[in-house]
Amino acid sequence: KVTEGNIRKDYESMASLLFKAQSEIEIAMQKEDGINGIGSGFTELDKITSGWQKSDMVVIAARPGMGKTAFVLSMARNVAVDYKHPVAIFSLEISSIQLVNRLISGEAEIPAEDIRRGNFSKSEFAQFFERTKSLSEAPIYIDDEAGKSVLAMRSVARRLKSEKNLGLIVID
Repeated sequence: KVTEGNIRKDYESMASLLFKAQSEIEIAMQKEDGINGIGSGFTELDKITSGWQKSDMVVIAARPGMGKTAFVLSMARNVAVDYKHPVAIFSLEISSIQLVNRLISGEAEIPAEDIRRGNFSKSEFAQFFERTKSLSEAPIYIDDEAGKSVLAMRSVARRLKSEKNLGLIVID
């Protein structure tokens, strides 16, 4: 669907739509956890949303400094590492290295300040490499080009969808 570009969809009959809805309901009934979309890794949120659905656009909004980036990074990590769905992250303000350092901090359970300063004990350094192995194998793709246009993001997302079967897009 992503590659079809500007092809406009025509109307559908109620019978056709009911059949599609019934098929989705049957699939949902077979899921024990009730999640028929992509799980976020946040149990209560997944109960409410049934996981992120293909057609959904979700906006996370709050005042500056409230943890929006931390939340979406954690969710992206869960989707990619725990559920193995490829994730694209478009960061319009923070560099890709800063995002990766935040992911490392959370994964290795080492304070971000210590990572920035390289303030590690030998045991923490070993812990760092062991715990971040799953991140190195995670299908996370970060684009940190500042001021990237919506059309440019769409182009990258289309390419990732066709090449990697992208499951989630985060724009921060």
